[in-house]
Amino acid sequence: MDRREFWATKATVPVWHAVVFSHPALATPFRLVANQFEPVTLSGQVHTPVPMSVQPPESSSSSPPRLTVSFPRQVVGREFKRQIALIAASGSRDAIEVTLAIYYGSTSAPEATWNLYVADQSGITFGRDTVQVIASDDNPMRRSVALIYQPEVFTGLVQL
Repeated sequence: MDRREFWATKATVPVWHAVVFSHPALATPFRLVANQFEPVTLSGQVHTPVPMSVQPPESSSSSPPRLTVSFPRQVVGREFKRQIALIAASGSRDAIEVTLAIYYGSTSAPEATWNLYVADQSGITFGRDTVQVIASDDNPMRRSVALIYQPEVFTGLVQL
């Protein structure tokens, strides 16, 4: 087998792209597996099959990792929107965590995993036909924010 034939041949090992959305306000994480026809058990957890486009983060780039996932709204869009509404109703300010795991041949453990956070500005976009989620390594909850003045904590400022 020469080099050209090697790169032109499709891998014979099955590949699964699992995307998991988790947040403290959700009872269970929202688990999806890309482009499968029936539910798949990966690492002991059942994932819902969804036709989706997954653009994994580039590992060779010097920029921070960025994941883009888009899936049809008619498949799981209603349930996904319901889960997002639960997060908004809880009043929680925690970021939505997105985990992308790629399984090669074995469903027991992933070969590659990225733990990312949904971007706070335009991180989740509901279009007419699709839902698009953009996640990055930047956790919006860890950004530097000034402390709120509380006289009980900062007692020295009361005298001013």
